[in-house]
Amino acid sequence: PPSFVLQKLPTLAANISLEPVTRATLPSFRRLNSLLLPIPYPAKFYEEILTDAVASSITLVALWNDADQISRSDQPAGVPSLKSTLVAGIRCRLLPASSVPEINPGKLPSGDTRPVLYIATLAALSPYRSHGLATHLLRQVLRKAVTDHGVGAVTAHVWEANEEGLEWYRKRGFEVVAKEEGYYRRLSPSGAWLVRKRIRVEDLLDTET
Repeated sequence: PPSFVLQKLPTLAANISLEPVTRATLPSFRRLNSLLLPIPYPAKFYEEILTDAVASSITLVALWNDADQISRSDQPAGVPSLKSTLVAGIRCRLLPASSVPEINPGKLPSGDTRPVLYIATLAALSPYRSHGLATHLLRQVLRKAVTDHGVGAVTAHVWEANEEGLEWYRKRGFEVVAKEEGYYRRLSPSGAWLVRKRIRVEDLLDTET
């Protein structure tokens, strides 16, 4: 079996907070995705975060707070400070296990009926990516999805032209299980790689393989 070297995740800076999406931060989350992702998402995609308890529990954003706001304790919960900037976010869904192809079919135990965590969007502003925000967001959402929803795997689509994105997933233990031609109909090229990873104990720790 492959061996994994566990490396401790860098600690988030004191002025970075990972928080659920609220009515106040939803517009900034939508702008972030519009700026960084190649396809638009409908209003319902965002409204569900506020109206659907499952969607809310597996959606998370990273806020960059100015240093002089860190020590303040009088800020109402769920309301970002005037000096907070939304710099990254993740939006996920739950899928039935049968909807995603298996990794190495026939070589791994089958019959796992646990739901799958699907990463619909994951984006971070480039000046802040050195803080490992995407990895921290994914790790925290994974923990929530395992604890609350019993997921057994995590999956995502990666645009075939996004080599950097595909490499990011591979470095975190994801495998390519299929290529779906025409998945992104508005893009050229239009194909997408479907990546998948079975969740292991170390995926829930503050370590990185």
